[in-house]
Amino acid sequence: MSTTLSEAERARRQRFVLDGRTASALGISMQALGPLRVATIKTLTTMIHTAMDEHGVDDPIAVLPEILARLQEIAIGEARTAAKVAAREEVQRLLRKAMT
Repeated sequence: MSTTLSEAERARRQRFVLDGRTASALGISMQALGPLRVATIKTLTTMIHTAMDEHGVDDPIAVLPEILARLQEIAIGEARTAAKVAAREEVQRLLRKAMT
């Protein structure tokens, strides 16, 4: 027997899978993802309002390029930090292997 899913159910399942992948990539549980997401939304909202106040604008689109640039800088910094840690661990692993 074949059951067709409603669009709403299909979308819910897709969000569930994406949330699972996101939680896994972050190294946290699905239960921890919700509060983390809420905190991130609050932080970004504050960032947007601060940038709007600094530039004296009422439209968040006016400060979007600046916000995206900041987020990109943060992401690049985090990625570099993670790459350094991974490289250090790999070198240590290879040195241990060479010593045995």
